Parts: sequence; C-alpha cells; structure tokens
Amino acid sequence: MDRKDRAVTDVKIALISATPLAIAPAAAAVSAAIPNSTVWNLLDDRLLADLKQQGEMTGPLADRMDILIESALAGGADGVLLTCSQYGVRADYRDLATDGVAVFSADGPLFNATVRLAPASVLLVASLESAAADSTARLNAAFAAAGVATSIRSLVVPAAANPLAVDELVAHLSTAISEVTEPYDVVVLAQYSLAPAAESLRAHIAVPVLDGPSVAASRLRDAIESAQR
Repeated sequence: MDRKDRAVTDVKIALISATPLAIAPAAAAVSAAIPNSTVWNLLDDRLLADLKQQGEMTGPLADRMDILIESALAGGADGVLLTCSQYGVRADYRDLATDGVAVFSADGPLFNATVRLAPASVLLVASLESAAADSTARLNAAFAAAGVATSIRSLVVPAAANPLAVDELVAHLSTAISEVTEPYDVVVLAQYSLAPAAESLRAHIAVPVLDGPSVAASRLRDAIESAQR
C-alpha cells in the first residue's frame, strides 16, 4: 500500500537514538501526536561515548548516523526523528525530495518554535555541560538567522543525567529552576531525557516550557498530513 493511501494514524515513525534514555520520551510524544502509529527504534548506544572520546563529529561518526537514517528510509519509515541533539546536524543534510519523507533533527523543530516566540531571554536546561554548550550554540544561531535578539542562559542539572523516576526528575529540575534569579521568558529542555518532566513543570512555571519530543512529533504529524494531501 502506497504511503499516500494511508491515514496519518497508519504510519511508521523511525526514532534514531544514541542513548536509551531518549527512546521513551520520543515514543510517548509520537504516540500522543499520531495515535495508532508504529514506532520503530534504531539505537546505537556508543554514538555519544565515541563522540566524547573523539571530541568532535568525525566523518566515521557522521557516517554511522547516516547509515541509520538510510536504514530507516529503506525500511519504509513515513517519518524519521533523530532523538540525539548532538547528532541532529545530520538531518540538516537530508533532501526531502530525494528521501520522500521528512527527517527531523531532535531539536530543529524545538528551536524553530522557540524562535517564533521571540523571547527576550531563554532559560535552556540540560543535564550535561556538552549538551548545554551544543544546544546553546545552535539555538543562538537559529535566533541570529531569524534576526531575533535574545539572551540564552544555560542551566546544567547533573543529577538529571542519571536514569530517574519522573517525580525525581521533576524534583531535581524544579529545584534548580527555582534557584534561577534572572528573569526568563521561556524554558527550553535541551535533551529528550528531560522531556518526561515537561508536563509537571508547565503546571508550576508561569512561562512556556518547551520540550523537543512533543514539538518534533507535532511537526512529523503535520509533514505526513501535508504529504498525504
């Protein structure tokens, strides 16, 4: 059956991950945005460790992510989401006309949504220094490209880097955010592993709280619906 003959609820979404911690938040967001969709997980759990060891995105590391993307497309995925922000740049090299389906980076949709809010100040929350630095640099670039002036403050919460129950994750993030004294207009959760806390944080924080999985899943749904029209 051709992709265009299927309802948006009858699709297969490939999630490509570099850590198991990102899988559940991404899968939950896809299931919520696209009910009855099939989630297909592709995992290379050495990608982050090898990136840290190499110190930069080498050709072989980029090739490993590209091979996973090609595998997803060859396997009939109707949409592809890279759940690791530090490898998200590989999605930027994809061509929709060639691939036939959308391939999104982990936080490309998130950054676009943040820029659209045109905030004067952003609080970017991460559990790793490397993720905070990488996301801050790329979000700054997104604001600059859009001609939007803003300031980004990064908040690193090391305790959130460990596998935690949702209530524990919420507690660590809430405590750290509550200790920030400078004003901010939006909170951006820089990693998929932090997304399970998003709903609870929204209930207690007066400004918007954006997380990558929910924004990306909505963009996937929109892209699939557009392709099926």
